[in-house]
Amino acid sequence: MDLLISYSWGQYPRAKPEIIHTLQSFGDPVPRVEKTIVMGIAIAHTTLNNREVIRRCHALWREQPQDSFEFALKWVPVDHWCHTDLETIKWLIDHKISAQIGQEQSWGMKVYKRRWQKYHTIEIIEQLAPDIDQKVNLDRPDLLLWVDVIGNRTALSLLKPEEIFSIGLSLP
Repeated sequence: MDLLISYSWGQYPRAKPEIIHTLQSFGDPVPRVEKTIVMGIAIAHTTLNNREVIRRCHALWREQPQDSFEFALKWVPVDHWCHTDLETIKWLIDHKISAQIGQEQSWGMKVYKRRWQKYHTIEIIEQLAPDIDQKVNLDRPDLLLWVDVIGNRTALSLLKPEEIFSIGLSLP
């Protein structure tokens, strides 16, 4: 399973061992970390359940905030990867993701677009959102459709808000 991990610009040489050490301490014997074409974003490949990794990051931060995360600042699980084009992303949302949103659940969308200038963010949202019939809640959604465009690769995830770990957003 994969995670997108944000780190401070220019700090990949320090973030990578921190990520590997964290994943090993959680029980992954051989995690891999790769740098992306976007400064400040890495991909961690782990054998662990990526949601469980996020839960454990929150717990570690609560227990040892000074000793746990210095360079790897935000961790986001990835459910699906696809080629970056709107038709492919839309197909993946329509066929793999939207059915996971219950009729009683609200949802919101976060789009992060890096190194892809073909569309503005609002155009991406306008293309991807209409086929999801459930109630939209942009302030406090039950689920977030996370779309992270990194050049010609796009990561998609359907997340509960607590399934993101960020130093600035860590849960109490």
